[in-house]
Amino acid sequence: MGGSAFLKHSPTINIPRMPPVVFEVVLQSTLNVLRKHYGHCASSIEAPGKTTFGDVDILVASPYEMSFNPFREASGVTSPTKGSLTPVAENLKAVLQATTYIIQPGNPTVNLAIPWPKDLDGDEEYHTQIDVHHLDTKAQWEWEMFHSAHGDLWNILGSTIRPFGLTANDIGLYLRIEDIEQLDRKKSMIFLTSVPSEVLKLLALDEDVYWKEFGSQEEMFQFATSCRMFWVKENSSEGAEGDVFGEIEGQEGGEKGKKKLKHNDRQRVRKRPIFQAWIEEFIPRLRKEGGHVEAKSTRDKIRAEAFEMFNVGEEYQRRLTEWKLARHRDELWRDIIKGGVPDNDEIDVMFRSAATRMLKAFIMEGEDFDGTISPASKTDKDGFHDIAAVKAFVEANWEKAGKIGMARKTIKSQASMAVKEEKRKKRKAAKKQEIAKNLRDAEEREKENTVEMKVKIIVKETAVAKDGQDETAMFSTPA
Repeated sequence: MGGSAFLKHSPTINIPRMPPVVFEVVLQSTLNVLRKHYGHCASSIEAPGKTTFGDVDILVASPYEMSFNPFREASGVTSPTKGSLTPVAENLKAVLQATTYIIQPGNPTVNLAIPWPKDLDGDEEYHTQIDVHHLDTKAQWEWEMFHSAHGDLWNILGSTIRPFGLTANDIGLYLRIEDIEQLDRKKSMIFLTSVPSEVLKLLALDEDVYWKEFGSQEEMFQFATSCRMFWVKENSSEGAEGDVFGEIEGQEGGEKGKKKLKHNDRQRVRKRPIFQAWIEEFIPRLRKEGGHVEAKSTRDKIRAEAFEMFNVGEEYQRRLTEWKLARHRDELWRDIIKGGVPDNDEIDVMFRSAATRMLKAFIMEGEDFDGTISPASKTDKDGFHDIAAVKAFVEANWEKAGKIGMARKTIKSQASMAVKEEKRKKRKAAKKQEIAKNLRDAEEREKENTVEMKVKIIVKETAVAKDGQDETAMFSTPA
């Protein structure tokens, strides 16, 4: 999106920004054509106050013909590649009478350069850029229509709901697990919904208002403030950037507020004029006016409501427990077991390695220690060990564990050597058998050759004798 797809195209294609009248003509004519080929075809609601347009974005799904579907092929292709998208791009080029197009492997969007409408003012070499974005399902199409509506609105809403543990992306709305997100954001995200009405309900935003175009930037900003999670700080203060963990701060805006934004949001401030106006002008103005200074909810309340609305409480707890257990076991091994065995020059490296290896077997793998299961290996219902018991066991038994480990290593080494020796003997015996067999085969071949030679001699002698008899009979005088 943005009208810059053909900047580096060769030969050069002149694509100026479109005034509203040209944009509307191109949009409607494009929709009229594409709706003959797609069951779902529309352009998301534009941002308010735009005076020029760089491109026309069309979202499509449910193609009537396979020739317009980049997600399904007879070969079973289920994601767009350059190979599967090319026929679709060629068909779009034909029906839209485009000059050329651009596609990228793995991206279901086709950028097309279409001649400027002839009946509107413009150079005959002018083109317009049409971006056709393919969505695989109706549900995905509906979500993208929702999420891309009003331009930067979701950049604004995203920064508003983020401190409350919510994230919206191109797939849907997610709830983040606070304990996990600081270390692994992806694993912290639990999918809630991709149904627009459900999202608006959770955020307490008016659905009827949302699906109408805003008359001005100010009107859109005021709508964003109606989100139940929006509030501004009454007094400014310095703080760390990024997500807020624990107590949630209100939005601050201005130069101080920008320092606390996530990296992506700071980039948006520089590149997105509407988002910049929200951060640098609108929020500071609200703070000055003293409006929206009281928080209407908390992260805990939002989480509880998400559990009830989307039935994700069990998944949340399961994933949190799994995460904590994985961290617990990692700490148990790295800090308590390995860290509990002295690491100094007086202890042989191999002995220390044997000790930690055996302690892990006794504690984490449930192996018998002195004929019984060690209390240190016992866990609660969720799989967590008693850290104090483990520390005590390691401190009291690391030397014995090392001796057991070294003894096992010796036995294992001896067994390994015995196996190797046995294999060596078998190879030697096999070699002898092979040599003996080769000798027998040679003797047999020699015998066969001797017999064959004798047969040839007898045959030859017989033939000579016969020839002699025939010759005598030829010259003898009849009686």
